[in-house]
Amino acid sequence: MKIRNTIYVITAAIMAACTADDIDWQLTPEQQDLIGQGVNFSATMTDKFVTRTTYHHDGSFNEGDQMRIFRQYATDESGTTFNAATEIFRTYYYKMNYAAGTISLNNDWLPAYEDLGKLKSDAPGSTSTQTSADSLTWENGRTVRFRAWGRSNLSGCMVSGDTAAARKSFYPDYTVSDWVTVSGPTENIPLTMRHITCRIALVCKGGNEFGSAQVCLEDADYDNTTDADKVRAVYNKMCMPAGVDDATFQLTAMTKQLYGGSATDLYDIEKYTTTDGIVKIGTQKSEYIANNVQHPMFKNNNGNQYLMSIPFDMSSDNAGEALVLPACTRFKVKLYYVKNGTEAQTHTFKLGEITDSLGNQVFKNGLTLKAGYSYSFSVGYQYNKFTVTTTNDFSWTDADLDSGTTTPENQTQSKLDFKWWTDSLGTAATRAIAGKSYAPSFKLINQQQFISFIHLVNGTATTYIDGLERGDVLIKENGDTVKVDGFPSYYWKKGDVQMTRAEAEELGYIFYPHFYPSTATQKAYVIEDYVKGPEQFYDAEFNKHYLVELGDDLDMYDWVLPSIGADIKYPFRGRFNGNGNTLYNLNMASGYLFDYVVDGVITNLKIESNHNTCLLNTATSSGTSGWGCYIAGISMLCPSSGSSIAQSLTGTSYVVGCIHVGTAGGALVGSINSDYALTMLGCMQAATGLSKSTGALLGGVTEDGSVKWGTFKYNYYDISLSTAAVAISNKSDAYDYDDYIRGAKSHVLKAKHDYMINADADKTKLTAGMLSEIYGLAPWYAMNQGIAAYNATKIGQSYPCTMKYEMTGDGYTNRYPTLN
Repeated sequence: MKIRNTIYVITAAIMAACTADDIDWQLTPEQQDLIGQGVNFSATMTDKFVTRTTYHHDGSFNEGDQMRIFRQYATDESGTTFNAATEIFRTYYYKMNYAAGTISLNNDWLPAYEDLGKLKSDAPGSTSTQTSADSLTWENGRTVRFRAWGRSNLSGCMVSGDTAAARKSFYPDYTVSDWVTVSGPTENIPLTMRHITCRIALVCKGGNEFGSAQVCLEDADYDNTTDADKVRAVYNKMCMPAGVDDATFQLTAMTKQLYGGSATDLYDIEKYTTTDGIVKIGTQKSEYIANNVQHPMFKNNNGNQYLMSIPFDMSSDNAGEALVLPACTRFKVKLYYVKNGTEAQTHTFKLGEITDSLGNQVFKNGLTLKAGYSYSFSVGYQYNKFTVTTTNDFSWTDADLDSGTTTPENQTQSKLDFKWWTDSLGTAATRAIAGKSYAPSFKLINQQQFISFIHLVNGTATTYIDGLERGDVLIKENGDTVKVDGFPSYYWKKGDVQMTRAEAEELGYIFYPHFYPSTATQKAYVIEDYVKGPEQFYDAEFNKHYLVELGDDLDMYDWVLPSIGADIKYPFRGRFNGNGNTLYNLNMASGYLFDYVVDGVITNLKIESNHNTCLLNTATSSGTSGWGCYIAGISMLCPSSGSSIAQSLTGTSYVVGCIHVGTAGGALVGSINSDYALTMLGCMQAATGLSKSTGALLGGVTEDGSVKWGTFKYNYYDISLSTAAVAISNKSDAYDYDDYIRGAKSHVLKAKHDYMINADADKTKLTAGMLSEIYGLAPWYAMNQGIAAYNATKIGQSYPCTMKYEMTGDGYTNRYPTLN
C-alpha cells in the first residue's frame, strides 16, 4: 500500500531587474533554505498518445527506470537566454522502497550511485562515473532550466552483467522532456516526459502464449516479389533505438556489430559513442543503414511481443522522412493455444486486412510510424479460430491491458426473459397485501433481461397488446384454484376461443400480477393481467418511480439494440441504477442508451464501447413538481457523435460525477432550458473532435444566469485533445487558476497529487505557463468533493452517487480519473 502523499508547493518568483549581488536577499526564506540542497524531481507523462509503458498497469514508472537530467544557467536577469557552456547532467534512477519485502511504501528519483556505473557530466563533452553524492543542487538564486531524457526498465530489461539475457527482452523505449525554467530554488521540479519512439505491440488473446513474432521479409512469405520488395525497402530504413543524443535530443541507432557483440553491455548502452558503433541521424548513407545498422525486432516482455523503432529515416539521403509500412506487410507469429494443449502453430497475417470492431480495414493505406504512437494488435485463437484485431487506440498503457476477448461470431441473442419483472411485481404485491407499501424494484443480471427491459419500456415486448378478455378462475379436478406464481390464474377468451394463460403466452401475450390498492369499498387485491402497452416503470396513481438496477457487468456483444424509451410518447420514467457495473460493447441503433426520459434518474453506470454511444438524448419535466433528469456517477469510455451525457435537458437537472473519454461531437450536456436550473459538479470531458468555441462541458445556454458559481464547479476538460474548445459554448474561458471550472492539459487532468501555490506568492509575477501547471487540488480529488457536495443535498440523499474517482500510481498516472 503506497502511503506517499506529497503536496508540491511552488515558491518560485520571477525576478525583477536586479544585480547579481542582490539576488540572494530577494529569495524567500524557503528558497534560502534550499540553497546547496539537492534538487527534487517529479517525472510525469503527458497525453494519451505518449502515456507510460509499464508492467504496472496503473501507468506508473518502473523500478530501475533512468533519466539523464540536464541543467543550464540563464545568461540574463530575465531568464530568456541560457548559456550552453554551463550545461551539466546527472543520471537519476527510479527506486522503490518496500516493507516486508513486497509492500511498496514510496518511491523516488535518486542520483545513480557508483555501483551502477552511470555517468555524469560537469561540462559539455566530458563525462565521469557518478556517485551517490552527485545530485543536481541549488547553488544560488539564479534562473535555471532543466530537461531530461529517460529510458524504460519494462520487465527489468535493464539488468547488468548478462548481455544475452538482456538482448532477449531488450526494450529501447526512450522519452524526453521540454525545458522547465524556474527562478530560484523550488521544492520540486516537474519534468513532463513524452515518448519519441514508435511501438508495435502484439498482445496475446486469453488462453494463448507467444512463441515468437517477426516481420516477414522473405519472398516465400508473400504472393509476389513486388510486395516483398516494398516491405524490405521500408524495413531496411527502420532502426532499433540505442539512446538519445545529448546535444540534439534526437534518437540514435547502433550498428549490428555493437548490438550483437558479446562484450556489449546493453544495460550501460548510453556510455557508447560513434566510435563504438552509435549512429546519429544524417551521418550515414541509406546503403550503410540497410546493411550495417541494427533493425528493430519483436522482443518478449510479460508474454507480449514489442517492436520498438525510430519512426523516421536516419540516413543522410532522406533524414527525418516519415516511414510507412505498406498494407501488404505481413507478420509471422508462433502461438501455443493453451486451452487445447496443442503444439505451437505458425500463422501469418497481413497488415492491410486487419479490421477494428466495426469491420473497417484500419491500415488499408499502410501503417505510418509516428513518435509516441503504440499500435496494438490482439492476436490468438478464440473459439478455435485464429483472429487478429486492433485496439484502434495509440495509448501505450491501455494497449497492454487487452483482455483477449472479441465478439464471438456464434454469440446470438437468447429468447427474451420477463420472469425478473413478473417475480418482482409479485413479491411487491404480496408485501402490499400484508400491509406494506407497494414498491416493486427490479434487478437485471444478464443480457436477456436487459434487452427484455428495453422492450418493456418501448412497448415491443409482446406480439399482442389487446384482444383478450378475462374469464373464470381455473379450477383443478380436486376443486382447488390453479395458481401461477402464487396468484389465481384465469381462462382467457380471444374472440370465441377460450384458452389458458399458457396457451395465450404461446401466441405472444405476457402476463403479470396486477396489484390494486384498497379503496373505501374494496380491500387491496392482485389479479392476473397481461401487458397492454409500454411499461414506463412509473405508477401515476401512486406517483412512484420504480427502481431498475443492474446486477452485474454485461457484455452486449455489439448487438444493435433500440434505445430505452425510443418513442417520445412513452418515455422512461423510472430510476435506473447501474450499481457501478459496466455495459460493454454497447451498440445502440440511435446512438443513445436512453432516448426519451421524463422525471428520470440515471446513476452509477459505466459504459465501454467502440460504437457511437451517448447516455441520454432528451429529458423533460412532467410539470411543476417534476424534473428533467438526475444523472450521477456515469463513466463513458466510448466515441460519442453528440453530447455524451445528455443532448437536451428541460427541467431542473443534476449532472454529477460524470466522465467521458473518447471522441465527442458536443459538450457533456448539449443544451439546457434557461427556465430551469442545471447543477453540474465533478465532471470531466477528455475528448477529441470538439471544434473552436464549442463547449466541452455545456453547449447551448440562453442566459448567463443559467450557470452559477456553486451549482457549476469542480468540472474539467482537456485542452490538449480539443485545443480550441471552451467550457461553455461561445463563452470565452476566464477562470482564475484556482477556480473549479478548468480547461487543462492532459497530464494535469491525470495528476494524482495536489499542486498548490503558497498563499503569499504573487500570482501576477508567474508566467502563463507556470499558472497552467498550478492546478490547486488534484482534479480527481476536487471532483470527489463535487460528488460529496451533491450527496449532501436532498436530491443526493434520495438518489446518491455511490461511485468515486480514483487514481493509481504516483505523480501523473497517465490515465484519466476512473469511477469505481
